[in-house]
Amino acid sequence: MNDKKAVIDKIISDAEAAAAAEESAARERAEALTESARRKAEAYAREMLADQDAQRQLILMRSRGVDALDTRREISACKSALLDDVFALAGEELKRDKKAYKAYLTAAISAAAEDGDEVIAAKSDEKVVTAAFVAAIAKSAKVKIKLAKERGDFLGGVILSGEKYDKNLTLEEDLRALRGDCETLVAEALFKGE
Repeated sequence: MNDKKAVIDKIISDAEAAAAAEESAARERAEALTESARRKAEAYAREMLADQDAQRQLILMRSRGVDALDTRREISACKSALLDDVFALAGEELKRDKKAYKAYLTAAISAAAEDGDEVIAAKSDEKVVTAAFVAAIAKSAKVKIKLAKERGDFLGGVILSGEKYDKNLTLEEDLRALRGDCETLVAEALFKGE
């Protein structure tokens, strides 16, 4: 029986040693897996922080770009408004100089008038574009035109209303055409060095 007990003790001792070795190996594997997971988590966190920083930088860069674009748009709108004012003032200046304005109207009407046209003048030009003024132009241009009873709601100039079509000789239309022709030159003169 002693032998039997020794064999059983040996089996139990070997089993306990094997269990202790297995437990130690399992602990080492668990520690290795835990360490590996910790390193991966730290690397992921560093990567995410770097990615967030890169995204933050990208957002800041885009914001600056949008701000710069908005600023350029605002400056462009201000310049455009200033050009609008310059050309509106040019029209007002032309109308203020009665002699030059009458010469402008005479030239415009004489060049475009056809027999049968009615001259529709601006409401503001009631004292300038009179029946006598239109009759004098008709006589010098040798065309049959007359002053219409109706007045137009525009800054200045006239509309020649014909049987088949009308001719827009308003000050607004001439200034719009003039602006198209010389806006670049005026802008260069106004905004030198910008």
